[in-house]
Amino acid sequence: MTIVPRRQLYMTACTILFVVLLLLAFISVSTYQNLNRERNASMETIHRQALTLITALEAGARVGMMMQMTGKDAIGNLVHEISRPDDINYLYLANAAGEVVHHSIPSLIGTRAMWRPEFNQAIEVHSRVHRLADGTHVYEVAKPFTPIRPHAGGSGASSQDPASEIPAHFHSHAIVYLGMTMAAYEAARKSDLHHAMIMGGIVLALGGGVIYFFIVIRSYYLLSRTLQKTRDYTRQVIASMAHGVLSIDPGGKILSYNQQALSLLDMSATHVHHLDLRTIFDFQETGIAQTINQGMPVLNREFRYDRGKGDRLPLLLTVTPIEDETGTRSGAVVVLRDMSEIKRLEAQVRRTEKLAAVGRLAAGVAHEIRNPLSSIRGFAYLLGRGHEKETLEREYADVMVREIDRINRVVTDLLNFSRPMTLEPEPTNLPDLIDHVVSLITGDAQARNIGIHVHCPADMKPLSLDPNQITQALLNLMLNAINALFEGGVIKIRASGSKDNNVKIYVEDNGTGIEPEIQEKIFEPFYTTKERGTGLGLAMVRKIAENHDGGVDVESPPSGKSNGTRFILSLQNMAGDTNLEES
Repeated sequence: MTIVPRRQLYMTACTILFVVLLLLAFISVSTYQNLNRERNASMETIHRQALTLITALEAGARVGMMMQMTGKDAIGNLVHEISRPDDINYLYLANAAGEVVHHSIPSLIGTRAMWRPEFNQAIEVHSRVHRLADGTHVYEVAKPFTPIRPHAGGSGASSQDPASEIPAHFHSHAIVYLGMTMAAYEAARKSDLHHAMIMGGIVLALGGGVIYFFIVIRSYYLLSRTLQKTRDYTRQVIASMAHGVLSIDPGGKILSYNQQALSLLDMSATHVHHLDLRTIFDFQETGIAQTINQGMPVLNREFRYDRGKGDRLPLLLTVTPIEDETGTRSGAVVVLRDMSEIKRLEAQVRRTEKLAAVGRLAAGVAHEIRNPLSSIRGFAYLLGRGHEKETLEREYADVMVREIDRINRVVTDLLNFSRPMTLEPEPTNLPDLIDHVVSLITGDAQARNIGIHVHCPADMKPLSLDPNQITQALLNLMLNAINALFEGGVIKIRASGSKDNNVKIYVEDNGTGIEPEIQEKIFEPFYTTKERGTGLGLAMVRKIAENHDGGVDVESPPSGKSNGTRFILSLQNMAGDTNLEES
């Protein structure tokens, strides 16, 4: 048995104690630094999350302003929605007088803000750790409420002043306050301290290096999880927006997007990711260039996006620069709004106004013209009967009667067009109705050696339509086709349906076609290219189609390039599925 000298034992014990104390000190210092680093990172994360939420509130107010929905109730709703997450203790806005005008806790609206920090160009954001009356610690951020960034103006700004849409109490010195609960952080810190003590004992037994590495990894994981949570929250906010949203870098490459943006651009996610926006947008025309280069926002800029095959989609574009706290620009956010429905409604309003004018004109024409014409026709008829047939006087009288009859038909068409159309739908067999219309114009077609081919599935279910109106519409389309054809031409009629309760009727001819510049005009009242036409036939077709919640379109290449014109009459079937596949 070896006897260890007392001095050597003492030195070994002191060495071990020194190593243990050194290791314990190292562990203590490392743990303290790690906890302090985690605290700073958590505070920074909470701070950034608070700024992100405040930015979302400003962006929501900005978007609401673009939709002309900004107002007290709209901002109040935004405050309520953004403050829903559990980690938000409160969110409120105070005006220049310090009065709370919006609060996530409705009972506190009208109270005074307890904190009024001073802001300047150097300090735009204030933050503090605040203890509430119940002992809860809250990380509070205060920032001026700026839904619209001030700019120097220029060609990129909208002609409309956005500030006019913001409530008066937000025009200046409004402050938004956001309180983030620190309960989770405090609980995490207490838990970390407890774990650090346990880990210290383990480190003393197994070695400090492994435990220290574990703490570092754990801190990184917690920080990454918090950052990912913030990213997911921001992504969900963008994805839920009704408009298309894109973010681009200073070079114009697309970094992020939502599904609505893909739909508007008619592109897939694979195609649009990292796509240079310059290849599909004119940066000068849209104003994106001035936002990237000068930091000037572009509000409500209208332009048409070419989606190919002649589809030019009207869009309303807003571009906002992405800047950090130092003012350094790292890209821009592009918001796209589909204006198709608004443009359609505007066109419908114009047509309605025109129809109203036609109605007033028709009433005057019927009163002032029809009665005198009836008298003139009667006298002309009697005058003609006073002479023998095949005399010049008899011929002149017959011409007068025919021309008066033609004027009466024009007046009748005008009256019919101007009157409100009452829809009287009933179960209608579309193949039988088409056959009936064909029988009405067969004589005219045969006189000009024009062939008529009908394709309508016999198993088509009955449709809920107004048969009289549809007969008139098809008759107008087919007579229009006959007048467009030379001798020996062909007219094709076919019908198809889809599972969305729509039915389409196609009337095609192999005539000379319709020039593109007049295709938009042929459905307008009184527009005609025929010498003896009234210009009401196709206008009546569109009126009947819209009365059936449908429409009418024309497809015709320029004359000389291809033969034919095709009219597509779209109708809403209220009886259910047509049991046909779309052509």
